[in-house]
Amino acid sequence: MLIHQVWVNRLDNAIKHIANNGTLKIRLCKVGRDAIFRLEDSGSGMSDETMAHMFDKFYQGDTSHSMAGNGLGLTLVHKIIDLCGGNIEVQIELGRGSIFTIKLPLTNK
Repeated sequence: MLIHQVWVNRLDNAIKHIANNGTLKIRLCKVGRDAIFRLEDSGSGMSDETMAHMFDKFYQGDTSHSMAGNGLGLTLVHKIIDLCGGNIEVQIELGRGSIFTIKLPLTNK
């Protein structure tokens, strides 16, 4: 199930960038025929340069965190959401955290 990978990658990425005693807020709501997932973290945020490349394959803007990555997590998230007919929006403030809003169409299955 591809959508499972979206949640694994997003949560893993958020946890890597949250300091001790940081927070990750997860919200889910239904708007019309869409499911809206909002993940808001109190992590380090990212620079404008990193934000411009965050969905690029193998790009890693911040390599200072203790857990290694391969630069594919957000690339996969973006691709899977696109394949599902959804979209992802990102709001970031350096030093204050990130808000990822994922919108996916609901199906009648």
